[in-house]
Amino acid sequence: MSGLKAAVLRKPMDRFYIEDVETPRPRGSEVLVRVRASGVCHTDLHIWEGHYGPIRVEERGIRFPLIMGHEIAGEVAEVGDQVEGVSKGEKVVVYPWIGDGMCKACLTGNENLCVRGTKPLGILRPGGYAEYVLVPNPRYLVKTNADLVKSAPMACAGITAYNAVKKAELSPGDIVMIIGVGGLGHIAVQIARRLYGAQVIAVDIRDEALKLAETLGVDHVINPAKADIQDEVKELTSGVGVDAAIDFVGAADTFSKAISALKRGGRLVVVGLGGDYTNLVLPLLPLRSIEILGSYVGSLRDLVEMTRLIEKGIISVETEIRILEEIDSVFERFRKGLIRGRAIITP
Repeated sequence: MSGLKAAVLRKPMDRFYIEDVETPRPRGSEVLVRVRASGVCHTDLHIWEGHYGPIRVEERGIRFPLIMGHEIAGEVAEVGDQVEGVSKGEKVVVYPWIGDGMCKACLTGNENLCVRGTKPLGILRPGGYAEYVLVPNPRYLVKTNADLVKSAPMACAGITAYNAVKKAELSPGDIVMIIGVGGLGHIAVQIARRLYGAQVIAVDIRDEALKLAETLGVDHVINPAKADIQDEVKELTSGVGVDAAIDFVGAADTFSKAISALKRGGRLVVVGLGGDYTNLVLPLLPLRSIEILGSYVGSLRDLVEMTRLIEKGIISVETEIRILEEIDSVFERFRKGLIRGRAIITP
């Protein structure tokens, strides 16, 4: 097999270089996957910028040059001599959150929470902005018969939204406020409504994102650039507040607005890494019995379940497809908030 084409980021804030790099040969338990679709995630944008809020990406172990892309779907191209259970040509979604496989979290199926730290594809290992990606073990492959473009975002956006909504512990009729209705938020809207029977208030500063939310059947939309979140929530909930809020932005401002919108006994799930330092009036937590939870992607089981929901058409994904050579323009539009749903790179 000849060299593979890949988009290489040599340093933060740089352009991507389309290069021919050596195609890895799978050995032992490894599987080589022919990439058909790779989603563009906000984590990729943070890596491109060089930081997660105040945290430099190098502090998280990221090194350059790097082939990013961790939302990957494709077909099995080659397998190592110890691989069983998958065959060449099978369509798969790749679980990118690779743990050490030995700690309690990994052994219970939560490799995204590996105590020794995950080594994700596209972040600490070469990823899917390339024609091929090397996967260390077939257990990270979820077989599918669904469209691969729609399936790829399940590897991060899908499982992250799913895990966050589960942590919100919604019941039918509950009111949940979802902040940020982009690649993750528009999936969370569907999960909250269709799987949990919750009422959804969608919050975003982009009118286009709110239009998408309305097509998905949300009960109310709020644009914080045009209206005060706290005032709107008070009116919509008769002054009680929302049962839960999920913050897919994770900035100081969205965090504080989410806290203020919660009812007594409410729950905030923070997902976004847009972060900064924030002030928190600690007595309000016990006085209002508020819970604050962090949510980091999702488990391999979550990916299996989200893949099945895509196959059955219960969850849909808004996608914008671009070829590998257009990746610079994709990132530029992403930074400007011009991507509706999820951008997909097809090598």
